[in-house]
Amino acid sequence: MGSDVSPRVMQLLLGLSLLLNCFVLAGFVYRSWIAPPIFETRLPPPPPPPGARPSPIEAVLHDLGVDSGQRESLRGVLDGYATTRRERLREIQKVREQSAAELKQPQIDLAKVDGLIDRLARLRADLQKENLRTAIQLGPALRPDQRERLRVLIAERFAGAPPPPPRPPGAPGAPGGRPPGPGKPPQ
Repeated sequence: MGSDVSPRVMQLLLGLSLLLNCFVLAGFVYRSWIAPPIFETRLPPPPPPPGARPSPIEAVLHDLGVDSGQRESLRGVLDGYATTRRERLREIQKVREQSAAELKQPQIDLAKVDGLIDRLARLRADLQKENLRTAIQLGPALRPDQRERLRVLIAERFAGAPPPPPRPPGAPGAPGGRPPGPGKPPQ
């Protein structure tokens, strides 16, 4: 009962095994010597951790409906902003930690705490200024309707101007309402 497998089947199996080995070897060669390493490929930024708020500029870009082509044209501005923002937030965290350490001391040095509070306020103000500068730099890459919306968003978010309250129907100046003018005195 020597060999139940015909030489043809044996050759086919050896051929398939050789083909599989060639594919494995080719994949190894490609991954090791041809494909760029993972750290060199340009990946999108990781999503923010759950519960984290997006940066003010990311929120503006989302509200403006910026598409991927516009984002690509803003890549330099956004990368520079992200780097500056990260550095500023690290500095703010360091000052917070210094403040917490000082406040845990048995004898609190108010002069030192005052200085830390002032430094924290300056860092936050610098971060706010950088947010505003970056928001303004978005303008050239936007469509005209997006630029108009950007001006409104800058006024609302960066200058602290509250959005106008919605007017009830029939109120002066509201769509379908009576024209503004002197009203009847209350009775």
